[in-house]
Amino acid sequence: MKKILVNRIKIKCSKGRIEKGETVVLPDAEVQDIINYRADSITVLEDVAEPAKPEKTRKVKNAKASA
Repeated sequence: MKKILVNRIKIKCSKGRIEKGETVVLPDAEVQDIINYRADSITVLEDVAEPAKPEKTRKVKNAKASA
């Protein structure tokens, strides 16, 4: 994962439409695709560790649905 700064007016990516001056965290593969397509459109700021996934809690089998 890399934190990037957008240099172009807008870029469409997995996070949606991001505009000039915004910073976004994107996967390495997607950053590489953007650099291959148009190298001057982004600036890579730093590497970011992937966030840990929270543990899922299970519902009780006989739980009633609450409104």
